[in-house]
Amino acid sequence: MLHKIEQKLKFNPKRNFNLTTPCCNRKNKDGKFSTYIGLPDIYGYCHSCGKTTLPPTIFIDENGVEYMWNEIQNKFETFAKPLQNFCKNIAKTLQNPEMMAKAPKYIPESIVWEYYATKPENNLLQYLFKVYDKTKVEDAKETYLIGTSKDGGTVFWNVNTDLKVQKAKISFYDENGKRTNKFRVPYKNEDGYFACLFGEHLIYDKIKGKKTIILVESEKTAIVGYIHFPEYIWIAYGGINGLTVNKLKPLIGHTVLIIPDISENAVNVIYDKIPLLISMGINTKVWDMTDGKTDEQLKTEGIYNNDLEDVFREFSLNTSESN
Repeated sequence: MLHKIEQKLKFNPKRNFNLTTPCCNRKNKDGKFSTYIGLPDIYGYCHSCGKTTLPPTIFIDENGVEYMWNEIQNKFETFAKPLQNFCKNIAKTLQNPEMMAKAPKYIPESIVWEYYATKPENNLLQYLFKVYDKTKVEDAKETYLIGTSKDGGTVFWNVNTDLKVQKAKISFYDENGKRTNKFRVPYKNEDGYFACLFGEHLIYDKIKGKKTIILVESEKTAIVGYIHFPEYIWIAYGGINGLTVNKLKPLIGHTVLIIPDISENAVNVIYDKIPLLISMGINTKVWDMTDGKTDEQLKTEGIYNNDLEDVFREFSLNTSESN
């Protein structure tokens, strides 16, 4: 028998004027967002919009084991750490020591447009123009500000919700649009350039509850997803371990579908983050494209580590063969 743990919440008389509210996603300069004593600043009551953000509800059994309801899998799961420790860990991770130690720097917009106009265009863009409708690819190039480096690399810019350019990643692709092992990151964390979600600039308050944000691993997958289904907001978290807490903040209050690549590890990494996302007020669902298969089974079927574009391509081939 599980029993609900009652949480005694008390408002902190001191207001944090520097935080970004989880409900309105605005700076708390007017102090209208009241936090709770002993909990991270993402929990509290907003006197501006009237919304309350609460920590996850925890249940305990007769043996003292704590559980939390997993909305993704519709079942109770053991809660790895006591609630207070969990909340403290969130508070600790929300305050990235590296980012706090250095004032963030931003890349001039003029540099973005310089790479945007570079000719000839990189292999990835040439591949996309060859495979997809030209108008749609042009739209995707402009939407995501895809650039080309002097040595033919594809430049993916990290532009935040304030339209400031935080970072860049340069990846290299072959003529068939396949990513090679070569890449570089010219703007470093130690110099004050920190990553955000690729496509974060497409996230607005007005789409909360109205448009679904689709989170995928790679920048290329986000771009191809946008070409196929532009009615959704396609965002990339930049690799299997790229969905960090600081990248999650702009997603608070939004409806999000996460589509990891087709591997056990990629899927498990995301499922392990679900309690954190729920606690931050992010309405999250996961599309597990492995269908519960092991990596060995996926390798036998030849789909291990495939991404959403591979699924789109396979669907297109099957459709054309049946016509």
